[in-house]
Amino acid sequence: MTTTNTADTELRPYSHTSTNDKVFSLVLPYLREGARIVDVGAGEGYFSKMVGDRVRADLKRSPESMLAACDLFPEFFRYSGIRCDPINADGSLPYANDSFDVACSLEVIEHIKDQFAFARELYRVVKPGGVAIVSTPNVLNLNSRVRYLHSGFTVLFDPLHLSSEDPRHTGGHINPVPYYYLAYQLRRAGFRSVSVQYDRFKTSARALLAAWGPFIGVAHALFRRRLAAKKPDVNAENADLLREQGSVSMLTSRSVIAVATK
Repeated sequence: MTTTNTADTELRPYSHTSTNDKVFSLVLPYLREGARIVDVGAGEGYFSKMVGDRVRADLKRSPESMLAACDLFPEFFRYSGIRCDPINADGSLPYANDSFDVACSLEVIEHIKDQFAFARELYRVVKPGGVAIVSTPNVLNLNSRVRYLHSGFTVLFDPLHLSSEDPRHTGGHINPVPYYYLAYQLRRAGFRSVSVQYDRFKTSARALLAAWGPFIGVAHALFRRRLAAKKPDVNAENADLLREQGSVSMLTSRSVIAVATK
């Protein structure tokens, strides 16, 4: 059985600590005897350690009895509580169908070339009734919208080296995905429902909201009205997603966290 060592306290999160904390709060209700959880794109193992420590403390079980982790670069994984499995060369996850009650993926999907295939893999390894929890930078907050207006790049997405590829950290942010399209990918993968959570709200975005909020509110309402007139079926089917698209939370949050139920 693996044990914790002092190096575990030095693990760095590749995503913001507030994102880890929020996803952890969403995982807590599933931490019960017999549950299985996987950390997909685990990095150094910061989030895996959060879950593993709670498994030890509350359930008095070894983390490896309930928790798995995988990454494209398992050699960087440093949490001693479990091993990190290598993601297959074709991007598929190294697990059987219906293996986990919860699949967590923190700030990974924006690094993925084929996001639809990634969503299908999450669906494949989650048990019926289980959930996939996927976080990504919120490119619809007002900071990102203003930055895109003047630069063509949203926050956390910058010009990249054309001569080389860095699939880790900020340098690997290659595929920004707004919440609507993230939800669409998860629904197309087969998940029967998708909802959104948020980690923290940016003071700077709230300040921008005072100036831009009335314009965006009116423009969004007009967009919805035109859509309802031209494509009433599409408008009705997307009602919840479109409502969230223009919400204050979407306009001001740092990240979005999709919770997809199989």
